[in-house]
Amino acid sequence: MEEANQEILLGSLFETGPRPGIRHITIGSFDGVHRGHQEVLSRLLALPPGPKACGVVTFEPHPLTVICPERSPPRLTTPAQKVRLLAASGAALVFVVRFDRKLSELSPEAFFEWVVRIFPHLQTVVVGQDFRFGRDAAGDVGRLREIGTRMDFAVRIVPPLLDNGSRVASSRIRQAIRERRFDDAERWLGRSYAVVGQVAPGEGIGRRIGTPTANLTDIAQLLPPEGVYACRARIPEEFPAVANYGRRPTLGSGSSPRLEVHLLGFAGDLDRREIEVSHWHFLREEKRFASLEELRAQIAADVVEARNHFALAR
Repeated sequence: MEEANQEILLGSLFETGPRPGIRHITIGSFDGVHRGHQEVLSRLLALPPGPKACGVVTFEPHPLTVICPERSPPRLTTPAQKVRLLAASGAALVFVVRFDRKLSELSPEAFFEWVVRIFPHLQTVVVGQDFRFGRDAAGDVGRLREIGTRMDFAVRIVPPLLDNGSRVASSRIRQAIRERRFDDAERWLGRSYAVVGQVAPGEGIGRRIGTPTANLTDIAQLLPPEGVYACRARIPEEFPAVANYGRRPTLGSGSSPRLEVHLLGFAGDLDRREIEVSHWHFLREEKRFASLEELRAQIAADVVEARNHFALAR
């Protein structure tokens, strides 16, 4: 994840040494690293002398996971995805701050006292209009400007990025995914929505009926509604695929939904490998079939439809 002269730092705000080369920073959760976040990053990196003096400060886990778990939103990016996307901006430093109860108790002023200890030559803080910080989210952009005046750094506020008159926001992207509006989610993210999971051993039923599937577990991100989808699967090679997210009613597999992916044109062992599933396209609702033979026929039709969707030769 590191480029030349680029540092990826994971650690505590209270234990991190100074980074005197960083003059300009942005701070936020950046879940999704969507186009609104990208606009903030662009404004940051445009400050002289450019990316070599810029740092991105983000948090893991999401602060609400610690402060109010029941309000914590489902993730759009894994920690690794988020760091990779932030690092791709070209900033000299991506600092992933461990968010814990101690950090959550800092007042807005105390939080920035620690920030300027780490960045002693801080000149500019660039944030979005709705930036909040400090205990009970007591700090807003007005308070940040006051702190900046006292601590001798400038504050630049980036207005919301609008699309058709509405702001691009993580909450809108989550809603689009919940409603299978993947084109909207892709437009607001600036890329296809991608979910990451690890392959776990299954019962081998898919292989027995001619369509071996990878059973994905440890998924920490928002999944679309249950159903059957054409998609792409990266392992890291990319394959067109058919995904089933649901309860497998024909097989009587229980009440907990699972994500299974059948990679088209792949032959090999996927056990314990990580797969990234993206380019979602809804094919049909999940349904119960009278027999495995009917299920096999429907899966074959799903594969044909997926191939057609991705304009592949049959």
